Amino acid sequence: MPQPNASPAPADAGGLEPIISGTLTLLTHFARMPDLAVSERIACNLALIARHPQASPALQEVCAGLFTDWLGPLRLQDAPAGAEWGGVLPMPRVVQ
Repeated sequence: MPQPNASPAPADAGGLEPIISGTLTLLTHFARMPDLAVSERIACNLALIARHPQASPALQEVCAGLFTDWLGPLRLQDAPAGAEWGGVLPMPRVVQ
């Protein structure tokens, strides 16, 4: 049963499993090679799950909270290229 204040998912939302599978794939990719674009896609997928009619209320709540975590602070999105991961991972050494 949908939550009364939850925004409705699009009528063509599709199944929940492909979204979760895709999100797990993106998380694995991100763990191997952090990328801001992948992080943004993970946040979008979490938002889809949070509004999906097949998701349980508990899963919706968890994904809604994780959505904001994956967006990260706005100041990082405006950072110069290469600085967005300064507080997360050390910059890799240049190998020539």
